[in-house]
Amino acid sequence: MIKQVTYGVKLIKELSNEPFLGTAGLNIVIDNPESVVEIMSSIIGDDRIQLLTEWSNLYHSQNTEKCKVSSKTLKWSIIIPEEMRKFLGLIILMGQVRKESIRDYWSTDPTISTPTFSHTMIRNRFKSIWQAWQFSGISQQTQDSGQLFKIWPVCEYFVQKYRSVCSPKQEHSLDEAMIPWRGRLKFRTNNPGNITKYCW
Repeated sequence: MIKQVTYGVKLIKELSNEPFLGTAGLNIVIDNPESVVEIMSSIIGDDRIQLLTEWSNLYHSQNTEKCKVSSKTLKWSIIIPEEMRKFLGLIILMGQVRKESIRDYWSTDPTISTPTFSHTMIRNRFKSIWQAWQFSGISQQTQDSGQLFKIWPVCEYFVQKYRSVCSPKQEHSLDEAMIPWRGRLKFRTNNPGNITKYCW
């Protein structure tokens, strides 16, 4: 084991001494680097927004009986691309503003309220889009892509998108992250020695 580590360190040093012939940096021009909307639009293009909208509408039309409907739920209406952009924006914002539950993002309690969410989209509409949200077309969902076949088209899209938007530098530092999960998942792992025991 020690020999393998020593060889790996030696190989890295040898590779780092080679001249870097590539050109690192952005491959596109962003007019306003401080604009979050412009930056996100360069990563998630209109073509992907349109496909997510079409796939979600198709899924709802084919699985109407599976979608939970309560007395407070609005009558379903077709999702439009602008709504999908707002929906994705709220999901990204949820990663920055942590709360106990999704319901709390629309809370009117002054101690925990975040008005941006209610001003952008009402809660019931967000939940209805959440239920119908799809990452690929029904015809594309085959087992050829393994257990991640339902999200594989999106994964491939982002890989190609990042390659076209940005050219990496010569050296990288990669790390893994464990996602906590206690639900039903075939590839869920159990690591008793970690703080996060159940994850994937």
